[in-house]
Amino acid sequence: MKRYLVYFALAISLSINVGALAGAWFQVWRAGGATELAIFGMGHERVPDYLKLDRDQRKHWVAMEEDFVASLNDASRTIQAHRENLVHEIFSPQPDVAVIERERAAIFALQQAQRRGIIEQLMKEREMLDPEQRRALADLLLKQGRHRDRK
Repeated sequence: MKRYLVYFALAISLSINVGALAGAWFQVWRAGGATELAIFGMGHERVPDYLKLDRDQRKHWVAMEEDFVASLNDASRTIQAHRENLVHEIFSPQPDVAVIERERAAIFALQQAQRRGIIEQLMKEREMLDPEQRRALADLLLKQGRHRDRK
């Protein structure tokens, strides 16, 4: 294969990856920078009221959410740093394909870990909720997903 075709294929691949990264970043940015706003459509502190948690549930929820939200925000900052490195490398005078791929792989791995963490957290929350509250939380998450898809 001719060398320019390899570079062209790489450029197309990078464009797709940067587009996907920009889309994910835009969701967080549109939510005011708070990761939980991008997930729930509201600040995490309002979710217990929405679910009508009782005092014991609220106490447990707050304890679980504190570490979870901190870890989400930490992961988002780390992902953002890799995104910035990726963009700087792509638009540098002599882009290094190995650096670009390393940054892309780091972002992907961090996003996968973040998604696993979200699922684990939702499973923990599920255990403390009654059936009506589970439905309310599921509806909230589904409604937020549909809302994002329309924009």
